[in-house]
Amino acid sequence: MKQIVVLSGKGGTGKTTVTAALAHLASQNPDTRAILVDADVDAANLELLLEPKMVEAYDFVGGQVATIAADACTGCGRCAEVCRFKAIRDKGGYFVVDDSACEGW
Repeated sequence: MKQIVVLSGKGGTGKTTVTAALAHLASQNPDTRAILVDADVDAANLELLLEPKMVEAYDFVGGQVATIAADACTGCGRCAEVCRFKAIRDKGGYFVVDDSACEGW
């Protein structure tokens, strides 16, 4: 089985459009059987361009979002220093996790 993977870490690069075009080309050959997987966790929308038959669907379960233990926090800011996603913010003496920036731990 041949596999083609279209990926990019940046949104808006045309991955869905290219994938839909390849699927359309594959459908022109009656001997070709194509299985499409749209694994975009933020905006899986390949079905907007095609009319696929849904075979399977799964809920996405991501990693855990960090939390700050208020009873153990000394306010030193070390957590903000080491967070590689820059998701921990100083709110005037106490620290909070920005859930939209946190990619888990």
